[in-house]
Amino acid sequence: MENAQNYVIDFVIPQGPTGPIGPSGPANGLNAYGGKYNNSASTLNLGILTQTQIPLPTTMPNLNTTYTNANSITVTEAGVYEINYFLNVSVAIGTTLTLAVRANGSNIPSTVVSRVLSVGTSSVYSGSTIVNLAAGSTIDMAISALVAVGVNLSSGVNASLSLKKLN
Repeated sequence: MENAQNYVIDFVIPQGPTGPIGPSGPANGLNAYGGKYNNSASTLNLGILTQTQIPLPTTMPNLNTTYTNANSITVTEAGVYEINYFLNVSVAIGTTLTLAVRANGSNIPSTVVSRVLSVGTSSVYSGSTIVNLAAGSTIDMAISALVAVGVNLSSGVNASLSLKKLN
């Protein structure tokens, strides 16, 4: 192979024009979020089949949500939101207790949970849902019982409600 030669072939592939720049995404990944919780032991006295708002006095960091109304979170931007909720309670007498997360005072159907509770036994209600919310929607949690009953919230974090905008 005395006459063998090595060749390097250099191809140039033409590049097309650059397309338009798309819109910027959110700087921090979420456009809206907020949350509230309760860590004080207390007793709520429920009437028969009457919803009672869960106290949520302590605020979490927030963006594009407000805490104007007591025990609730108000969204300032319309969109699809993930809502997470938690409640740890016990009752003074055995009864069925129902928890619901509400939007503007109406139960969000995917959050309504009913349980039969025995005296002195703690029950944890927790869940997550995804819902469309209009700007100005106010979110809170409420409980009701089949009979008048005292509901005990233990010490430590016993209730929390948070939401974040997905789009």
